[in-house]
Amino acid sequence: MMDYHAHKPGPHGGYLCAVRRTDWEQVAAATGMIPCFGVHPWYAEQASAVQIAYDLDEYLSRYPKAQVGETGLDATPSHRGTLDAQELLLQVHLGAAFRHDRLAHLHGAGAWSKLLEMLQQRARNNTLPRVLLHAWNGSHELARAFLPLGAIFSVGVRELVHPKASERYARIPAGKLFAESDDDPDSFPQAVRMLSALRGDINVH
Repeated sequence: MMDYHAHKPGPHGGYLCAVRRTDWEQVAAATGMIPCFGVHPWYAEQASAVQIAYDLDEYLSRYPKAQVGETGLDATPSHRGTLDAQELLLQVHLGAAFRHDRLAHLHGAGAWSKLLEMLQQRARNNTLPRVLLHAWNGSHELARAFLPLGAIFSVGVRELVHPKASERYARIPAGKLFAESDDDPDSFPQAVRMLSALRGDINVH
């Protein structure tokens, strides 16, 4: 089972996501990982949306197996002041993912409902790419709203130790929920075991 969202290379392979534009070459060079090019919403205000749009097209053309991310929205108190910049940059990432038919890795801390609205609008306009909701910690009802959009979800140990983990994850359909390590590659085996114990339909081998 591969790691569905990582920021450091690990022995299990999987998706290696950038957080800043300066990470892209290092992500591309990582052995055994699938590179994902993007700018995390924490750094959206420091990025040029026009330049990132150009660079994403270049890198996704150069690396046909690459995906998009990390991108998304963060409305937690430390970052909600940059939501306008975040939304603009997210649209840039989603547009590139759609044009190149790539998976977009989305961050949504404190902003899952707003993210849902943006994806639904793209679905109505027939410009919605494939999306993965990383570190998913929304309600079951919110997950059900994302599923018709083709969304998949990834979770790590931090999400799986939460008291509401069973409520959040037990009813997501098989093949839609995956384990991730985020920024701790050593945590991936534990995430897989915990997810398997919770659901019973996750292959731990």
